[in-house]
Amino acid sequence: MKKLYRYRPLSEFLFKELYYQELYFASYKELNDPFDLSAKIEFSFEDESEVEYLIYFLYKSTISWPEKYSDKVKERNSKLLAFMNNENKKQSFRESLVRKFRVIKEHNDHLWLTDVCHVVSNTVNDENIGFDFDLSSFIGELNRITDKFLANSSVTCFSETNDDFLMWAHYASKHSGICMEFSLDNDGLFPYLERGRRKLNDENYKQRISKWDTEEYIHWDGLQKVRYVDKQPFINFYNFSPVFENESDCDLIGLSKPWTHRFAHQLQSVFSIKTKPWAYEKEWRAIEINFDNPKEPEARIRHFPLECLSGIYFGSRTPESAKNRIFKLFNSMGKSLSYFDADPTSGRDLEFSTWEYSED
Repeated sequence: MKKLYRYRPLSEFLFKELYYQELYFASYKELNDPFDLSAKIEFSFEDESEVEYLIYFLYKSTISWPEKYSDKVKERNSKLLAFMNNENKKQSFRESLVRKFRVIKEHNDHLWLTDVCHVVSNTVNDENIGFDFDLSSFIGELNRITDKFLANSSVTCFSETNDDFLMWAHYASKHSGICMEFSLDNDGLFPYLERGRRKLNDENYKQRISKWDTEEYIHWDGLQKVRYVDKQPFINFYNFSPVFENESDCDLIGLSKPWTHRFAHQLQSVFSIKTKPWAYEKEWRAIEINFDNPKEPEARIRHFPLECLSGIYFGSRTPESAKNRIFKLFNSMGKSLSYFDADPTSGRDLEFSTWEYSED
C-alpha cells in the first residue's frame, strides 16, 4: 500500500474541502512554477516533407479576409494564393528552409520559434517570392492554439513526503495548515468518488419526510510520478499537427476516439516533468487533459472517498481550535483517523507525535 500526502493551507475553504472531500485541480496560472503545465514548441523534423505543414501554417496565419479589403491586402492575398498553387515555387521554398534548418541543427539540439522566424524571413528574401509571411500573426496563432491545449489542462498534486520543512512553509500556511495522508491500495492509481444527480420527484418533495436515493460509484484513475530534469519540456510542432488542425473536432475535445488518446498521453508525460530545483517535493500528480475551452474553477473539482484518507498531520503552528474542528468534522461522518502533531527539532527536521482530541 502506497502512502501519498497533500499539504493544505489553513483557511475557511479548508473545512469545506474536507467536509465535501474535494480535490481541486489547478490551472497553470495558479501554480507556483511559471513553467508548470507548459511546454515550448520545438520544430525539429525527421523527414523534410513535414516542413510542408509549417508552410501551410504560415499561409493559414497570413491570409486574411477582412470586411473591407485594402489594395495592399488584396495584392498579398493574390500573391500568397498564387504561391501556394505553384508546386515548383513551394518546393524550392521548402528545400531552402530545410537546408537552413539543418545548418542550425548541426550546432544545436533543437529548433525553436526564434530560429524558425529568422530562417523564414531570410528565405522569403532569398527565394524572392514577392510577399512576406505575417510572422507576428504566425506567432500569435501558434501561441493561441498551444495555449488552448496546454493552458486549459489542470492538475492536483501530492507528495511522497510529509515532513519537508519548506513544503510545510509554502503549501501549509507557514506550518499552520495540515498535511493529509492518503493510503492507496492500487499503486499508481487514485480513487475518485462520483455522485449521481438526485432524481427529481415532486410528490416525494411535498412530503414532510421522504427518502431519496443518490447513486455513487468509485473509479481509480492514473497518477503520474513527476520527473525532474535540467530544462523545460517541449512538444514537437509536427507531431502535434493533427491536434492543431482539429481544435474544434468533437472527437478531440471529448477524447472519444483512439486517435486522440496518444496526444493526451503525450501531454500527461510532458506535464509530469519539472525542472530540478523542484525535486525536493517528490511529487506525484493527477493530470486532467482538456482540449476544450477553459473550465471554471467549480468544474475542476473532484471528490475522494473517505476510505482512502488515513491520517491528518498538523503543523507546528496549527491552532488547537482548528485541530478540534477537523476532528469533530470527521467524527461526525463516522470516520476514524490517525492525527499527528509536527514537532520541529533542528534545522529542517520534523518529528511527529500522536495528537488526541480533548474536550477541555
